[in-house]
Amino acid sequence: MRVTLVGTGSPIPVLDRAGTCLVVETDDETFMIDCGPNTVHRLIEQEISYGEITDLFITHHHLDHNAAFYNFVFTSWAQGGRESLTVYGPDGTDALVDSMYDIYEEDLEYRKDIYPTAGITDIDTVQIIDGFSTTIDGHDIETLGVSHSIETYAIKVTAPDGRTFVFSADTSKIPSLKEFAGDADVLVQDACIGPYDEDQVPDDGLVWEQYCTDTPYSSDAVYESHCTAADAGEIASDAGVDTVVLTHLMPYRDTNEMQRRAEQSFDGMVIVAEDGLEFEV
Repeated sequence: MRVTLVGTGSPIPVLDRAGTCLVVETDDETFMIDCGPNTVHRLIEQEISYGEITDLFITHHHLDHNAAFYNFVFTSWAQGGRESLTVYGPDGTDALVDSMYDIYEEDLEYRKDIYPTAGITDIDTVQIIDGFSTTIDGHDIETLGVSHSIETYAIKVTAPDGRTFVFSADTSKIPSLKEFAGDADVLVQDACIGPYDEDQVPDDGLVWEQYCTDTPYSSDAVYESHCTAADAGEIASDAGVDTVVLTHLMPYRDTNEMQRRAEQSFDGMVIVAEDGLEFEV
């Protein structure tokens, strides 16, 4: 299977990183995990035929993971290739879909005269819980409840031949990730908290001044809900994975130092994510 990290950023909007989104391509199917800000534009940039995506998994309902949902649903439907859509997510997923119908009722009525109605007026929702599982194109998909500020799920995808990819979603370091990601080929791991690099701050334009420091937070909430690069390395080492990819990066981070810190506790491959990163599992 091929995995593309469509967006690798955080809630803080910067031009070089979109909100969280991953696309998984199997032999015959393509499905998506999360749908953060700028997802649709990145899908177009990365030449992903997103009009054919019929399954979307949402790990949790924070804006940097679902804010492009309406845009994705409408524009993928308008491409004409999608005949159905199933949205998997935690409690509140049905409300997200219903809100689209409420807010865009007149817009839908107008567009139904232009596009076929299949795949837009009949969206299915499936609530995921800890231990949820399903199968897409022979690939087993499982979830693990993780430790974040709201209900959130890590996702594991296992191919028929046993190759495994795990996305931690947003989480602090928890023991259950060791077993869930055990012996995975690739772990894409939240490493939100990282050292600041003043050379990464733009010389002009919008600058998020409060993030120009190693500790840009006014409370411990972020530390209780996310991982550091060192945490990511320790999780990868404990789980015995082959490769760990650091993602969900805040602005102006020293990615070289983050990689070094992860490598201190993990002797496999460490990759710092960028939007558009592709890898085969």
